[in-house]
Amino acid sequence: MSSATIVAEPVPPPRRLSFLDRYWKFVVVGLTGFVVNLAIFALTLDALSPSPTFDLVQSVLHAATRASSNVVDNLVASAVAFAVATLWNFAWNSAWTFRSPTGHRHRLPRRLGLYYAVSLGSLGINELALFLLALVLPPLYGQAIGILAGSAVGFAGNSRITFVAADLER
Repeated sequence: MSSATIVAEPVPPPRRLSFLDRYWKFVVVGLTGFVVNLAIFALTLDALSPSPTFDLVQSVLHAATRASSNVVDNLVASAVAFAVATLWNFAWNSAWTFRSPTGHRHRLPRRLGLYYAVSLGSLGINELALFLLALVLPPLYGQAIGILAGSAVGFAGNSRITFVAADLER
């Protein structure tokens, strides 16, 4: 009787996502964050109004159909929406888009801080677009266009700074 030797096949290392794979995931997360941002923006504008309804549908309809002359309320609502949507996007990008088999160079609290810092560049672009476009469009459209304009800054910064894999050298 002969004994057979079992040879284990080497397990290939997990493959890294390509740029396009990561960007696609970043866009999907961004789209969900876009919806969260616009909903929070509309609800915050409603809460800041003289007669708030606290109704999501009514808040969105009001922000989408009426021009706003109160620039300060627009900017405050945009900042609140940014804070909530950024936390949402960070959670999903950490768990899905930039998940790394080797871990990340930075611990979770530092990644969250870096994510917010990089996202401030996106917010600046968003606020500028909102400020300029709210002069001619209802504020919800200015907010939407601002979010889209800032997304490229967010992806570039977060992929290169926030979510650097632990085994990658700069």
